[in-house]
Amino acid sequence: MKKFIALLIATSGLASCASPFNGEMQATTIEEQHPITVEQQVVTMTVAVDNSLSELSAIDKARVKAFADTYFTRGHGPVTITAPSGGGQIDFYGQQVVADIRDALYAEGLDYAAMQGASYRLSPEQSEPEVIISFSNYVASPSACGAWDEEYYRRSHNLRTKNFGCAQQNNLAAMVADPRDLVGQRRLGNPDAAREADVYGKYIRGEVTSSAAEESSEISASDQ
Repeated sequence: MKKFIALLIATSGLASCASPFNGEMQATTIEEQHPITVEQQVVTMTVAVDNSLSELSAIDKARVKAFADTYFTRGHGPVTITAPSGGGQIDFYGQQVVADIRDALYAEGLDYAAMQGASYRLSPEQSEPEVIISFSNYVASPSACGAWDEEYYRRSHNLRTKNFGCAQQNNLAAMVADPRDLVGQRRLGNPDAAREADVYGKYIRGEVTSSAAEESSEISASDQ
């Protein structure tokens, strides 16, 4: 009788391992079950071509400054400045506005090499020509949560619920500073050769390689 009971327990254990409720669908990760979609979008701003002004207005300068701040925060690729093309004064004043925008962006820290130019044909219906400034950025969109069907059915079999990890993925999509980081690793910046040579020289001479700020922070931390 004892052997029969032991055999029954072992058989039921094997049956639970082979249960269809624990297959490939339960082996998916949270990222696969609740994916975050990262899409590339274009951010644009327009500046009117006003032939009565010799330079950008104070409002347009403030708008260009805010645009540059947004680009430094989450922009990728070059900044494209598109001028209207229609011949005559439109081209002349349009290029003047483009030059003012380029100078304003450069004053905010954007290198001229990071700017590129383009043009568009002014349609007859468009009475007021505009210069268009644009750049690309990335937007993260999480999957929707709130699937409550079959929840008790899953709990009775000790399975992961459909909403498990969904809030985490939504919070990650909302908090990430640059969604481009979810697509791939950032490229490392250029190394500081002067700093590397200085640290290496101190290491060879047996001197302290850390900076004064690092030493003071270590001392204050040890005192506490």
